[in-house]
Amino acid sequence: MRKNHMEREIKCTRISGSSGASRFRFLSLLMILIVLVIIFFRMPRPCQEPLTYRIGKVDERFGLSRQAFADSVRKAASVWAKPFSRDLFREDSKGAIEINLIYDYRQESTDRLKSLNYKIDNTKNSYDELKLRFENLKSEYEQKNSALASDFNTYNSRVSSFNAESESRHRQGGITEDVYKQLMMEKAEINTLRANLLSRQEELKNLVDTINSLAVVINEVATHYNLDLVHYQDIGKKLGSEFCEGKYERKGYTQTITIYQFANGYRLVRVLAHEFGHALGLQHNDDPNA
Repeated sequence: MRKNHMEREIKCTRISGSSGASRFRFLSLLMILIVLVIIFFRMPRPCQEPLTYRIGKVDERFGLSRQAFADSVRKAASVWAKPFSRDLFREDSKGAIEINLIYDYRQESTDRLKSLNYKIDNTKNSYDELKLRFENLKSEYEQKNSALASDFNTYNSRVSSFNAESESRHRQGGITEDVYKQLMMEKAEINTLRANLLSRQEELKNLVDTINSLAVVINEVATHYNLDLVHYQDIGKKLGSEFCEGKYERKGYTQTITIYQFANGYRLVRVLAHEFGHALGLQHNDDPNA
C-alpha cells in the first residue's frame, strides 16, 4: 500500500514538472507573439505601401549629373528594401518627398580640402588628424599674421617718410638729379615691399579659408562622435549649432530631403539612406555609423 502511495507521489511529481515546462513554453511563445505584434503596429505605415519621392534641385557644382544623383538615391532606397524584402520607396515624377542636392559652405569646405590632398572620412582617426592640422595651421596663421602686421607698420612708416621728404624738397625750390635718383630708388624699394606684403596678405587669406574649411569638416565629424567642436574666426556664427550632411524636413504636407555635403559616392548613399529612415518615422540614434 505504501509502495503504491509512493508511486502515486512520484507520478504526481512528474506530471507537475511537465506542466511547468509547458507553461514556460506557452509564456515564451506568448511573449514572442506580443513582441511581434508590438513591432508590427509600431512599424510606420509607409512600410505597407512605398513612399514616393522625386528628384528636385541638383546643383551642378557637385560635378554630379542629375542621372548619377538619381542612381545614388535609388541605391539608398534599396538599402531599406533588402531587410524587408520589398520596396519602401519608389521614384515618381509627382513623388511626395522632394530630394535636393544643395551646394553651400559645407561641400565647398570638403572640396577645398580634397584639392589640397587632405584625407577626409567620417572616422575618429580622421577627426584626430584633421584637428592636429587645424591646430598647426592656426599657430602658423597667428605667427604670419603678427609678422605681416609688423611689416605693414614698417611699410606705412617708410611711405610717410618718403612723402614728407618729397614734399620738403619741392618746397625748398626743386629737386636735384642726385636727390631725384635717391627718391626713385626709395620709391622702387617701397613698391617692392608693397607687392610682397600684398602677396603675403593673399597667402594669409588662403590660409584662413583652409582653416575655416577644416573647422567645418572637423565639426561635421565631431557631431557624429560627440567630440569637441572647434571654432575659428566667424565660423561659429556661420554654422550656428548644426553641422549636417543632409536633412529631412516635414512641414505640413511638404516633405523634403536636402543633401548639403558628402565626401564620396559611398557616403552620399549612406546619408541619403539615413534621411530616408527619418522619412519612415525613425529617430536619430547615437551610432556614428548610422
